[in-house]
Amino acid sequence: MVELKPGQLVRSLAGRDKGKHYLVLRELDQNNVLLVDGRSRPISRPKKKNKAHLQHYERQVELGEPPEVDNISDSHIIKALKDLMPAGGVSEEEV
Repeated sequence: MVELKPGQLVRSLAGRDKGKHYLVLRELDQNNVLLVDGRSRPISRPKKKNKAHLQHYERQVELGEPPEVDNISDSHIIKALKDLMPAGGVSEEEV
């Protein structure tokens, strides 16, 4: 399995949230991660997702190791996602 780092940009490939972009909050185990987007999935209620159902990008913001949840706000997550996502979206070359 691919190692995903805190703050890394990912896109859901399966489930109700297919096509939605998230930031990795942290790795739970070898197969699962916790994801946040600051809106429907705030830091107080992260989404557990199987890594096999995610497309990862080389784009990332610094959340700290391990992420200091007390120091991160949902507005910080929303801004980070906006900064990582250019107006035209993410190209396939960046995968």
